[in-house]
Amino acid sequence: MTFKLKAVALLAATAFALPAWADKTYDADLVIVGAGAGGTVAAVEAVEGGLKTVMIEKNAYPGGAGLFMEGSFGVESFMTKKAGMKWTKTDAFNAMANYHHWRINAPLMKKFVDLSGDTIQWVWDHGVHWKELKTAWRDKAEHTWHIYPSAGSLPKTMVKIFKEKGGTLLLNTPGEKLIEKDGRVTGVVAKDAKTGEKVTINAKNVILATGGYNWNVDYVKETTGIDMIPVGTPGRTGDGIRMAFEVGAVGDNMGPMMINGAFMPAEGEAICNGPNKEVRALFRQGLLYVDGTGNRFFNEELTIDWPTASNAIARSGEWTYIVFDEKTKNEIATKGKGYLNPCGNFILRHQHATQLDQLLADNEKKGNVFIGQTIEEVAQKAGMDPAILKASCDAMTKYAREGKDAQFGKDPYYLREVATGPFYVVRGKLNTLTSLNGVRVNADLQVLTKEGHVIPGLYAIGHDAGGMYGDSYDLKVGEGTASAFAINSGRMSVMHILSEKK
Repeated sequence: MTFKLKAVALLAATAFALPAWADKTYDADLVIVGAGAGGTVAAVEAVEGGLKTVMIEKNAYPGGAGLFMEGSFGVESFMTKKAGMKWTKTDAFNAMANYHHWRINAPLMKKFVDLSGDTIQWVWDHGVHWKELKTAWRDKAEHTWHIYPSAGSLPKTMVKIFKEKGGTLLLNTPGEKLIEKDGRVTGVVAKDAKTGEKVTINAKNVILATGGYNWNVDYVKETTGIDMIPVGTPGRTGDGIRMAFEVGAVGDNMGPMMINGAFMPAEGEAICNGPNKEVRALFRQGLLYVDGTGNRFFNEELTIDWPTASNAIARSGEWTYIVFDEKTKNEIATKGKGYLNPCGNFILRHQHATQLDQLLADNEKKGNVFIGQTIEEVAQKAGMDPAILKASCDAMTKYAREGKDAQFGKDPYYLREVATGPFYVVRGKLNTLTSLNGVRVNADLQVLTKEGHVIPGLYAIGHDAGGMYGDSYDLKVGEGTASAFAINSGRMSVMHILSEKK
């Protein structure tokens, strides 16, 4: 079933469920659909610009995927300048454009990059004080990842400011349909999910900020061919994109996803921020990866560059597996040694594990960890070919002892023997943080038709907007560009609306 057909069926069912007499009406200058990072920043920019603004949110709480944000990209910010970073806006733009093989909306990307440093200051001035400037890479000179004081601090602060300055926030209110009049989008029809009442917001402009379609699992599998686990805030099922399609918008390279590498399944946990983080972080350590038969299939040092690693892992089947021995497990649990790589900001490089033994035992009972005294035993428990897994482990042990990976050339920093029992196999599945592209927009975030004409009154930001990505997330070039684009595009769209008023 196509993306659009599902939406039409949903709308039809909703129409019959609503009482014809039930209605709430709001009149505003601007309605923002979605109260995530981009939507809440746009909302503050709007009320500070004198726009009467209504923001609606599908979930019972605001914040969206912004509740999981660790840091945002910014170049030529007050922090990068203070740190002596020499990377310029033009350097950053060209690096990103080249990474995506120029399969991008170049004017949009350049405008975003140019504003990114100013937005770092804007966020600080609004009370969200960056914790530090850093990078996850051992050898990267350009530190452009600005770390939030805590996950979720940005949207929480934005919502507080928005409401204090007279903005209206409606929770449990999913947008369902755009209102059109005389060729212009003039508002949104929504629904109060608690009462079933129809909610109409008439507005001069609409900003779609619903966070893409990561949780539309069927559509993701249809477009990618990969069975993945969506993580982060639920509800991001493509509502904004679908509504834009219904008024003549078109997709812009939709399909690519922000695939966050493989992790051991743990309900409600994203990246390495939950109770099982010490086991989940093992997938970021460059340890031996094998497929379902026991064959090694890529250079595991790439696990820190998870968009690239995800492409390799996607070829290995529904499940992927990491293999390590008792010696490596003990190294990770030893103070002064610890994890080889960070996992977000939740597990730091050289931080040592304190609960690993118990977590491995607990997850063995759940079927996600396999433990055996020999490689052959653990292979049988994991459903692999014992001879194939033994050959993969023996080869890795040889490479570790010689200090050279003769197969893929993995950095010796990551080479570890798999020779001392007991042996451990942890299974993982690819996770998706968000979809990467949405509808076609111009550099001001105005939504465009197939012919490239502006749909008056309609804007799309963040992951509802297309044109920012080729086939993969640009982590190696600019850490935090997804969250940065969300907040910068929120500002950019409102700036354009305000300029049109003059």
